[in-house]
Amino acid sequence: MQIRKKPISKLGLGVLSSLSESYMLLPFTIFSSLLSGKIATVNFFVPVVILYSIERACLIALRGFGKISNPYRIMKSGMVMALSGALLMVLSYLYRPLLIVSSLLIGVGLSPVRAMFIPVFSILAERDASLKKGKSIGMILYLLIMILALGLGKSNLPIVPLLFLLYISSALWIVLRLDGDALFDGRKAFDTSKKSPAFFIFGILALLSLLILRQYQQSGVSVLMWLTPIAVIFFIDVEMYRRRHYMDYSFQTYWVGAMKSFVLLYSLVYHTSVSNTTMAMLVYLAIAVSGIVSDMVRKMMAKHLSGSRLNNVCILLSAVLSFLLTLPSQVVNLTGIVLCGIFANIVVSEVSARYMKDERYVREERALVRIRLQTTGSIIEQLILFFTIYMLGEMRIHQNLLEPYAAGIPNPGVSLLLRTTGLICCTLLLLGAVLIVCFAGKRRKNGT
Repeated sequence: MQIRKKPISKLGLGVLSSLSESYMLLPFTIFSSLLSGKIATVNFFVPVVILYSIERACLIALRGFGKISNPYRIMKSGMVMALSGALLMVLSYLYRPLLIVSSLLIGVGLSPVRAMFIPVFSILAERDASLKKGKSIGMILYLLIMILALGLGKSNLPIVPLLFLLYISSALWIVLRLDGDALFDGRKAFDTSKKSPAFFIFGILALLSLLILRQYQQSGVSVLMWLTPIAVIFFIDVEMYRRRHYMDYSFQTYWVGAMKSFVLLYSLVYHTSVSNTTMAMLVYLAIAVSGIVSDMVRKMMAKHLSGSRLNNVCILLSAVLSFLLTLPSQVVNLTGIVLCGIFANIVVSEVSARYMKDERYVREERALVRIRLQTTGSIIEQLILFFTIYMLGEMRIHQNLLEPYAAGIPNPGVSLLLRTTGLICCTLLLLGAVLIVCFAGKRRKNGT
């Protein structure tokens, strides 16, 4: 059956934009709600572990197939796979083990969506400037979708999985009706003559590291945690060797990936462990709000600060405000999540603009390079965060600090140690921010 092609509307582009914004947080939220409950332990291969690990690892490994030459085809193929996973998610209400396969398909399918949508959107907006409004529509849809997912997530009926299935189906239908191949002259998805198998090795390393960390977070089983210091060192060594020619915004990209990961994961672990699981819903909502408000704040700040100054100010503000996450007040914590997220998102916007002009990469790959570096930063942050939690638990109370989180039974007694963990990580992020700002300023002064 031949689907008739037609120009995309602002609403259609808004739907795709909202999916590119929520591709990681929305499935994570849905699977977490499907698996919530008071349980003593969680199996190693729970869907949440698979989903998160696969999404990050596939994003890193994608370049191994060759240079990206047609992002539209990759995005379309990924959505087809994600649609299959969403269907299995609904059917899992009849047969629970289908959640494993569902998380695998959704993780692989949605992993390239953000990186592939950006060049598609860029070309469409160049041809029709009015389509830029589709991004604003997308942010509103993103917030509404997250509110629906969080509000209906506790239902015993498959309402949220059905809505997710409808959401993915709508996005795929919009993509199929768009003549996306024409945007890239009908080229193949990858230029296979320029394969880079090293990315597969790096992706496997990322997958193994994330599986260790995620199974520790979800189950409290810490037998493999001593591998994390080795993984951190190996990650940094491989990445520094593989990419020797860094720009100042490369370091900023690593840093902001680490910051955004810390805000989400630390907040979820802390509040689920010491207060109640419903606080997690507010954490997700606060992160969604920060994403919407950040663009308005960026425009206001840009009137008074140049590009480099804006970036440096936002990096420092985000680092300082992250300390609000460690204070013993839910209101202050949520305020910190929103403010820290706003300034971190501004940094993402600024470095994204720099990468989209980076002549070292072909246009189709620039977004992927930036998101891949951001992902690497988030992985390194997780390695440090969870190993710090592990060490403080073993040294101070001789038990696993994540047991309350894994079991879904809050224990206020671990609050102080978890806040200490947060202070350590915030201090490291602040130190990194100061070094990046100083380093970037020195490079610009020297003209390099």
